[in-house]
Amino acid sequence: MNKLVLLILFLLLLTPTLSAQEHISVKTYVDKKASGWAYKSKDQAFVVEIPDCKIQWNAIESKKGNLSLRVRKKCEKPFKDQITIHKAILTKINQKIPLTNFQSISWGPLCHKSDWSWCIPIAKASLNSKDYIDYWKHYPNSKITSINKLFVTLANESHSYKELSDIFSEFGVTLKLKSVEKVFEYRLKELPFYDQIKSDYPNINPRAMFNVGFAYFTL
Repeated sequence: MNKLVLLILFLLLLTPTLSAQEHISVKTYVDKKASGWAYKSKDQAFVVEIPDCKIQWNAIESKKGNLSLRVRKKCEKPFKDQITIHKAILTKINQKIPLTNFQSISWGPLCHKSDWSWCIPIAKASLNSKDYIDYWKHYPNSKITSINKLFVTLANESHSYKELSDIFSEFGVTLKLKSVEKVFEYRLKELPFYDQIKSDYPNINPRAMFNVGFAYFTL
């Protein structure tokens, strides 16, 4: 092997390898079309759009100085295949404003028809929850009259959104589900992912809660 080849190999070893998210193009702009400008001083959109997938995070500063994040997704990919996109966007946001300065995230539904991985642990937890069983059997005379708080508890205890939490932990941020709106409940055999869990629950058909219309996280 001649000296030129050795030199080239040496230089290649010294050249830093780009991570996957560094290859992802993140568009940024002031989101003038977003609602709520009467209460905001800044609203910056961070967007990645590829075939079958558009993910947008908005970094919002209220007129009182509070910082929050809002997420909008139109993506047919399972979340595990979205991770590099979310990391690329959050890296871009973090370069402008440290993620540790934000207080909350408006996320939307936890699951989508292409990926029920976050909802399955919650459904299983609800099937074993004495409070939830009492709720669907005895409502309106149940021990609890609202399942929103119970949903939050079960989602946190089951670590259902661990993939998202792990992303934020890389930025030194702890993520926790704080509140939800519009809890979805079906009979077990009507769940969109029933085929994935039916072997664990033969010959029964109780109710289970599994998803929400909106989820809100605290940072």
